[in-house]
Amino acid sequence: MRTPTRTLIAAVAAGITLAGLSGCSADAVRQATDLGSSVASNVSETVKGIDGKAIQDGMASVAGGIDGALDTALKGANVTSDGKLPDGFPAKDVPLVDGTVLGGGAGPNGSGWVAQVRAGSVDDFATATDRLTAAGYTESAKRADATSAFGLFRSDGYRVVVTFSKNDSGVTATYIVTPR
Repeated sequence: MRTPTRTLIAAVAAGITLAGLSGCSADAVRQATDLGSSVASNVSETVKGIDGKAIQDGMASVAGGIDGALDTALKGANVTSDGKLPDGFPAKDVPLVDGTVLGGGAGPNGSGWVAQVRAGSVDDFATATDRLTAAGYTESAKRADATSAFGLFRSDGYRVVVTFSKNDSGVTATYIVTPR
């Protein structure tokens, strides 16, 4: 039997993996990210009554799995750490949190992008959320604790998964963006 925390972790991992930055067609990407957003939204409603400890444990597991999920989602893409946003990244439509751009990558055939930014703290997730909603994005799921955070957002043009994770190197904000 799945606990709500495990379901939350599975939904986030599925949403990230299904973000479609592999070699999928644009239609498959759209269907996968719609499904991932729907599942995450339903899970968000389910976990409202869970205590803080369960959420913290789930968030720690999610944060630890982000790098592996990105590797899976971006298989075959050229992910860089050159301090630049990937070619074609829709920076005008996807406002990033303040910080140092670490790098990113682009999926094949315009299927999506990932960008990573060194943020000041996990608390900057609130600023990232505010910027996306001010730019016309609707939030479909959001969770945060002292060491990690994630959110799923949608606009007319894009779907965005935002994660913040804290480790010994600092706080990394990761944006996974797919066209709608």
